Amino acid sequence: MRAEPADSHRLTLGEGPRWDADAQRLYWLGIPDHEIRWLDPATGRTDGLRLDVTPGCLAPAGPDRLLLATERGFENLDLATGTPELATPVEAEDAGRRMNDGAVDPFGRMVAGTMQRAEPRTDGRLYRRESDGTVRQLLGGLAIPNGLGWPEPDRFWHIDSPSHRATLYEYPEHGPLGATVRTLDLSQYQGEPDGLALDPEGNLWIAFWGGHAVHCFSPTGTLLATVEVPVPRATACAFDGSGNLWITTAATAVHPDSGRLFRADGVR
Repeated sequence: MRAEPADSHRLTLGEGPRWDADAQRLYWLGIPDHEIRWLDPATGRTDGLRLDVTPGCLAPAGPDRLLLATERGFENLDLATGTPELATPVEAEDAGRRMNDGAVDPFGRMVAGTMQRAEPRTDGRLYRRESDGTVRQLLGGLAIPNGLGWPEPDRFWHIDSPSHRATLYEYPEHGPLGATVRTLDLSQYQGEPDGLALDPEGNLWIAFWGGHAVHCFSPTGTLLATVEVPVPRATACAFDGSGNLWITTAATAVHPDSGRLFRADGVR
């Protein structure tokens, strides 16, 4: 399988694709670009919005509304106004840090990680915004907190990219993160594991930064499939409702298509 360019717009660091099933729309973002983008696959129309903050991840939250994790913390965004509204600060006082990948858990709470903007990246943390608006730290001592997903409500996958591992944790509805259930060693594959998407069978589709690929693994780590990406820095991926896989990428100086959004049709 091979992914093909799906949009002409290039981002410095494309990230965080999320499918909005209600709007039948794909969202993604550019982190240093301070940009949110969206695409209607039925018409091919794309649009975008520039922000005054650095976004790390997003999640659909209703008609023309998004949840964001930014350099300031957890925020709400109405696309009609284009101005994020800070809901809960997270490490907002530290200009040397920002939020990175995140997603909404099975109970409707946003989970996202923070990281150092520059080396050494040794103090990344994973946070959850609780239903009462408070913030709970779930993990610490990370380098680059990235892909995350829930195969079941009480199980949680997370990737710390430089570790070359995906770790499955117990995930109680309330309280801290539970014990480690399983760890997948991904060091034999080219590049670093970055964002992930889970399919209905619980398989992990992981984008590999520097690997020219999205690899699909069973929950026990068996390689099941590979989607070739014609640029090196695949960053994240998401399925739509038709079995197509959307892949974000980061720009490089020598690959003219890098930084664009890609699509692999009929993956599932």
